[in-house]
Amino acid sequence: MNLEVILKGPVRGLGAEADLVKVRPGYARNFLFPNGLAAPVNAASKRQLEALKKRRVEREAAETAEAEEKAGRLARLVLNFELKQAEEGATKLFGSITTGEIAAALAEKGFEVEKRDIDLSKALNLIGEHEVVVHLGYAVKSTVKVKISGKTEEGDGGGEKTTKARRSRKTDAGEEKAPKEKKV
Repeated sequence: MNLEVILKGPVRGLGAEADLVKVRPGYARNFLFPNGLAAPVNAASKRQLEALKKRRVEREAAETAEAEEKAGRLARLVLNFELKQAEEGATKLFGSITTGEIAAALAEKGFEVEKRDIDLSKALNLIGEHEVVVHLGYAVKSTVKVKISGKTEEGDGGGEKTTKARRSRKTDAGEEKAPKEKKV
């Protein structure tokens, strides 16, 4: 049995303000009502419906204009990343650029974008320029250029590299030993 409610604000995956939706009673009682996101359908809430619809139209118009302005600024943006590569001239890199790294780089530039709004069809692990689509809401999209360059690790004169073990080891007596060095 579902309960019909009127949404007071946008709820991701459910609807926008002034939408009449049917939800499970527990979801309404435990989440929507306590957080002020919905109201039960009754005579008083039906009167408020017109005011909510008017407010929704105004809000959506303002958010669409803001998203289009943000899309214009994002289209001019170039994000630069540098990853390790095996050898000079190779196009394949160690690792790849993820949506989380792109979202973090955009946040540094002043653009708050969630990583789920960044559309990566395949991993970015090749040197060069790539175009990434960013969804800004209300069917507004923008493309951001991601430029990836590679760097090679300089050797230390041909000697062996050593790295420390990640964890310290305990002896039988319970005292800690210093981490051993591993030869790579």
